[in-house]
Amino acid sequence: MAAGRPGVRELTRFQVLRLTGTAGALLIGLGALGAGALPVVGNPYGSLPVGTLMSRMLQTSSVLVLVGVGLLVLAWVLMAPFVGASRSAGSQPTVTTSSLKRTFAAWVLPILFTAPLFTQDIYSYLAQGSIVARGMDPYAAGPVDLLGPEDPLARSVPFIWSHSPSPYGPVALWLASMISRITSDSIILGVIGHRMLSLVGLIAVGWAITRLARRCRVNPVAALWLGLLNPLTILHLIGGIHNEAILLGLMLVGMELGLRGVDLLGGRNGRVVDPRAGAWLIIISAVLVACAGMVKVTGFLALGFVGMNLARHLLRVGRHPAVSIVIAIAVQTVLLVATIAVITAATGIGLGWVTGQGGAATIRSWMSMTTNVGVVSGFFGMLLGLGDHTDAILLITRAAGVLVAAGFLIRMLFATFRGTIHPVGGLGVSTFVLVLLFPVVHPWYMLWAILPLAAWANRPLFRIAVVVYSAAFSFFVLPRGLSLPPDTVLSIYVGSALSFAAVVALGWWLLRRRRVLGLH
Repeated sequence: MAAGRPGVRELTRFQVLRLTGTAGALLIGLGALGAGALPVVGNPYGSLPVGTLMSRMLQTSSVLVLVGVGLLVLAWVLMAPFVGASRSAGSQPTVTTSSLKRTFAAWVLPILFTAPLFTQDIYSYLAQGSIVARGMDPYAAGPVDLLGPEDPLARSVPFIWSHSPSPYGPVALWLASMISRITSDSIILGVIGHRMLSLVGLIAVGWAITRLARRCRVNPVAALWLGLLNPLTILHLIGGIHNEAILLGLMLVGMELGLRGVDLLGGRNGRVVDPRAGAWLIIISAVLVACAGMVKVTGFLALGFVGMNLARHLLRVGRHPAVSIVIAIAVQTVLLVATIAVITAATGIGLGWVTGQGGAATIRSWMSMTTNVGVVSGFFGMLLGLGDHTDAILLITRAAGVLVAAGFLIRMLFATFRGTIHPVGGLGVSTFVLVLLFPVVHPWYMLWAILPLAAWANRPLFRIAVVVYSAAFSFFVLPRGLSLPPDTVLSIYVGSALSFAAVVALGWWLLRRRRVLGLH
C-alpha cells in the first residue's frame, strides 16, 4: 500500500467515528427542541410535535443533548491518530482535508435548524438587529428601553442585558439588521439566518486555517481537526450562534491575505514579485480585519501582526528599523480609519461601540483569573473586618490584567518584527494571554486563540492541552444556558453519564461483533 494512502480498515474506522459524531449531533439537535435556549414568549419550536414532547421533558431533553455532546467529543478525540495529531510533526495523516470537511458538514447539519443552545445571547442579537432596522441607536439604551417591554424580541433578551446598550460593532449590528429585515423579525427564521452567517464564517475559517497551516509548515489536516472540528467550535459557534464565527472568519482570512500580499511585495524564496497585487491584498486584508474588529474589538489585533510583517519586509529592503515600523503603522492606521469611516457612513450606525465595550465587565466570570483574584481578595478583606471592597479591588486586578496582556502583545509584535516568531503564532499567543487575563471569560473565548494557534503550533503538548480543555469545557454549560436548581443539575449530569456509558458500551459491543473496532 502506498505511503500516506488510507487503508480500507483505517477508512472504515474513521467512518465509524464520523457516524458516531453525527449520531451525537442528531441527539443534540433533537434534545435542543426541549432543552435549548428557547424564547420567553412565542416559542416557535413548541408548535412542532417533537418540540412539544421535548419541552415537557426538560431533564430528558437535557440528557439527550449531553449524551450527544459526549458522542461528538468522543468521536473528535479518537480521530487524532487519523489526522496525524498524535504523531510526530512529519507524519502523514491517513485522511484528507476533504474528508474532514465532509465530517464537519455531517456534524453541523443536524444542529443548523434546531433551537439555540447553551446561551440566550441570540435573542440579544435579534433584538439589536431589529433596533437598527427600525432606525434607532443601539448604543443609546437597552432592547427593553428601545423596543418596549411588550415587544416579543425584547422579552426574550436575558435580563442582565435587557437594559444594556449593545457592546457589538457596526458590522455585527448591520448584519443583524439585514436578518431582521429579511425575516420580518421572525424568531425561528432569525435564528436560522444567524446560524447561516455563523456557518459562512466558519467556512471562511476553514479556508484560512488550511492556508495558514501550510504557510507555517503545519499539517493542515491536523489544524482543521483541532480548530474547525473542535466541539467548542461546533457547539458554541454553530449551536450557540455566537458572533465569534464572523469575527474569526474575517480576521483569519484577512491575516492570510495580508501575509500573501507582503510575500508578493518581497518575492523571497523564489516567490513571484507583484507589488501592485501585493498592495491590493494588503488593503483588502486591512479592510477585512477592521471589519472583524467592528464585530468585536479583539479582531483588531491581527492588524498589528500583518503590519509588523510588512515592517519586516521594509527592513529587508533597506529601510531603517524605526522608519519601517512607522510606515507600517501609518499604512494600517490609515486603512483602519478609512474602513471605519466607510462602514459608519454606509450603515448609519454611530461610534457608540468605541466607548461601549465595558458593559460585559459587570459580570463576575468564574473563568476569569483576574476576576477570581479580585473576588478572593475582597472575601479575605471581609474576613479581616476591613469591609467589602470587592468592586474596588476588581477594578485594580482587571486593569492590571489588561495592562499585562497589552505589554505581552507589544512584546509579540516586536518579536514578529525581528522574525523570532511567525505573525500567526504571535497573534495566537497574544490572544491566548489576553483571554487568560480578560475580565470576563466564557468557554468559547479560548477559540480566539485556539483557531490561529491550530495553524501554527505543532507540538504534541499544545494539541493535548487543547483536546483536554475543549473536551472538558464542552460539558460545562447546560443546554438552556441558564442556571437550574442544584438537584436538577445533578440529576441531569448523573443521567447523562449513565446514559452515555450505556450507549458507548452498546456501540462497542456492536462494533466488536462486526469486527470494525480497533480505533488506534
